[in-house]
Amino acid sequence: MILADKQMRDACAAGAIGIDPLDQGQLQPASLDLRVGELGITTSLKKKVNIKSDGYLVVQPGDFAVIQVFETIRLDAQHTARFGLRSKYARRGLIATTGPQVAPGYEGRLMVGITNLTPKPVTLPYKDDFLSIEFHRLEEPAEQPYRGPYQGKTELGPEEIEFITESDGMALSEVLTTLRSLSANVGTLTSDVTALTTEIKQYKWVIPLLLTIGLGVIAILVAIK
Repeated sequence: MILADKQMRDACAAGAIGIDPLDQGQLQPASLDLRVGELGITTSLKKKVNIKSDGYLVVQPGDFAVIQVFETIRLDAQHTARFGLRSKYARRGLIATTGPQVAPGYEGRLMVGITNLTPKPVTLPYKDDFLSIEFHRLEEPAEQPYRGPYQGKTELGPEEIEFITESDGMALSEVLTTLRSLSANVGTLTSDVTALTTEIKQYKWVIPLLLTIGLGVIAILVAIK
């Protein structure tokens, strides 16, 4: 069962679901909007960015970014959640590559992977609504609530940073940059070939003239012998 707005408020009041901080303005009819948090990292920059102090995070074309969610979440054993990118960012060409399920018993701050599939940079301002999460109540509590490696995690860890900064090969953003450079070079080469072809067409009368002169010279040489 997906919880409606009043049910979410009741579940938070009863302690079954924890959202910190819980801003009533983030509540939607059957979901809750989550905001861009303090830290992020992208494959183009290859370093941790303080989104709070900078005011925003720029996700370049082809970039893969990991963004820390502003709110922390806590679920009891009888509630689970699913999240996805808000449509205003999905329409701009971003996709969320993390999740999307939050297991019963989870507690912590989500770290969301995002990829920019467009040829234009996309800016995510600090504390802007970028995710939508819906909560589900299970018929029975889970026998084994989540106790995995991300339990209690609230900050970008070494694994996310090392994955982006020390990964081998070219990131998608670097591939796109290389392809744009190759496209520009091919365009220049095409222009040069076109110009050369035009010049050849302009002076095509020279070739028959040279052949005629050459044949004449050969004829003279034969006659002299």
